[in-house]
Formats: sequence, structure tokens, C-alpha cells
Amino acid sequence: MDDAAANKDEDPYANDPFFKMVDDSDWNACIGRQGEEENYVDGYIEAAIELVGAVIEKQQFGKRDTLVLPILYNARHSIELALKFATDRLVAVRLVPTAGKRDHDIKAYWERLHGAAIGDEMLSHTIAALWPFIESLARIDSDGQELRYHKNRDDDRSMADYALANLKVIQASLAELKTLIDDLQYRTVDFLHEHKTGSHTNRCSRRDLLAIARIMPRREMWNTAEFDQQKAEVMQRFGLGSRQFSLALDKIQKNREMRAILGMESPLLHLSDDDIVGVITQWRHLHPKREQPQSGVLGTDYFRIERFEAMEHHLSTLRDVIKELEQQLSPEKLADLETVYYLGRDRNFPEYYEELVGRKQREHAAAKNPQEEIRHLLEKTNLLNSIRAGALTLGRVALADRLGGL
Repeated sequence: MDDAAANKDEDPYANDPFFKMVDDSDWNACIGRQGEEENYVDGYIEAAIELVGAVIEKQQFGKRDTLVLPILYNARHSIELALKFATDRLVAVRLVPTAGKRDHDIKAYWERLHGAAIGDEMLSHTIAALWPFIESLARIDSDGQELRYHKNRDDDRSMADYALANLKVIQASLAELKTLIDDLQYRTVDFLHEHKTGSHTNRCSRRDLLAIARIMPRREMWNTAEFDQQKAEVMQRFGLGSRQFSLALDKIQKNREMRAILGMESPLLHLSDDDIVGVITQWRHLHPKREQPQSGVLGTDYFRIERFEAMEHHLSTLRDVIKELEQQLSPEKLADLETVYYLGRDRNFPEYYEELVGRKQREHAAAKNPQEEIRHLLEKTNLLNSIRAGALTLGRVALADRLGGL
């Protein structure tokens, strides 16, 4: 092997004091290309919490004055990263107009988010709840310098107006701050996931519309005094005018899941209620109800004749049921059935229902094996529960109630 090849095979980090590899995979941490942005946000607030906890629990009084600085800095940096995490994602879909100057001014980032009128109750409340922490840390360190250096950019003493900070007060506040930082991250991701469905207005997110649907009376009672009372509650809670309230109700009535909350049924694309009940009735031949737990009836001897007889009976019944359902289910109905199952199992948004049915039809047409598709569904022990959940989400409440007795 020549020198060039030998050098190519050498570990460039073999002598690196921090990044050399050792035979100890238990403590390998994923960073860089194997890391995630969330690791930065979570890491700094977790470091602050762990550090203040260690100082207090171990009674390390001699380290109070030195460790309070990295504790507070880590908290501040975590806030900065969380605000940028949310801002960048909301700017990308134009729910926040601009990310502004890329700096360390946490107050400016907070004001940009708070003033954007994002249109989601939970996200707005979380941003508002961060203000006391923003105000406190921005006051002592407006640009991320004073918690890191003894002197600031003006060569003045950092935090000159402060003399004491109580670690137990900081510890309690860090716990509250971590909850808000977690909520900001998770709700931003969920909110944007929901936003793609189109089930929102410029003032109400999909989550808000579901909440409004649950507050309002059933659709047939919208000409009563109860409607007026609930309307006033919704408008006050979500800060809506009459026009925005009407837009919210229009969206709700066009959404399968939300319509169902109001008592409004929605038909499936190709399946009738009787079709689905028929499928579940056939499925019950393979998965009968059990009043008492039956585990262990055949014992642990896998070569007992009873076990082979049970297997043969199951396979014979499966063949008969597949043959029966193949006659009953057209390609469109089979694609619809499979979509309802997976939508209920995976808790997918019903807004994608029509698209998913079309996709399943194309998959089945390419596979040209309806018997296998039917067998695949019939072997699912959770078929009934998942189809029932799918029916509820898709607005077939009466069907879901009917399935509950099977």
C-alpha cells in the first residue's frame, strides 16, 4: 500500500482530544450530520436544569458564584434557539412575514412572533407566556454577551445593576421555562402539519376549529338561544368578529371530522354502512368475540394435533371468507375499505381521504391481486377498532355506533 492510500485510511480524529473514537459505544453521542436542530434547543435548557439541580442537591455552595453564569446563559441560549426554531418554520410558510436580522436579540425575536397574529390559540398563548423569561434575560443580557464575559462590548462591567441570584428561584423558573420551550417546539411542528390540510382560517387553526365545533350546539339547534350564547363564548375566547366567526363555521361544516361533532353525517366514497358491517361480520368468523381470556388453551406443545386442526380450520374459513368478500367488494369498495382502516389506525387527517382512496385504487390496479388485499385486511386483529375509528373521523357516526355492537 502506498503512502497516499495509507493516509486515506487513517482516522483523522485518532488523536483528537474530544472526537476520537474508542471502544465504548454506550456513550457515543450523535452530533453533526447525525444530530437534529431540536438537540440544540433541548440540550441547553436540559444542561441548565441538570447543572442547577446538581449544585443544590450536592450542596455545592462554593460553586454557586461560578455555575450560576453558565446556568443562566444556557437558559437564555435555549430561549433564543427555540424562538429561531419557530420563527424559521413560520416564515417558510409565510405565517410570519420575515425572520428579521439574524442576531442574538431574543426580545426582537419574541416581538416578531407575538405580533404576527399566527392564528393558533395554543401557540399564541405559549408565545405570550414566554414574555416574563424574555424580559428578564433580555434586561440583563440584550445581545448574549453579558452572561459570557466579565465585561461587555462597551468595556463596562457585565450585569452591573445586579448583585444576587438565588439558585432555587432559578431552578423553579427553569422547570416552567422548559415546559414552554417544549410546547413552542411541538406545537409549531403540529400546527404546520395541520396547516397543510387547508382546514383553517387566517384567525383559527385546525385545532381551534375543532375546539369551536365542540363548543357549538348541534347543527339543528343553530336557530336557538343556545347558539347565540355559544357564539358569544367562541368570539370572546378566540377574539373573532362576526365575519371571522362565520368563516370558521363555514370551514367546520366542510370538514368531515368537524361536521360529525355537530351531528352532521358524511357519506363514504364507495362503501355503504351495510357494506362495512358485512365485512366485519365476515371478519368475525376468523376473530370471534371472547368473553374470557383464551391464552394458553392449546398449551405450549406446538405439535399437538388440536393445534394443527385449529390452524386448518382457520385457513379453510379464511379461504371461504376471502371468496365471499371478493364477490361483494368492487375494486373501488376494496380501496375505500383499506383507506378507512389505515386512516383510523394511523390517525391520519380525513382531509386526505379522497386522495388516499384514489392512491389505493391505483396500487390495487397495478398489483392485480384483490384476494391478497382482502386477506391482508382480514388477518388484522385490530380491523374492527381501526375501521370504527376511521368511520368516526370521516363523519360516519351512525356507522361507528353500529360497529360498536359487533
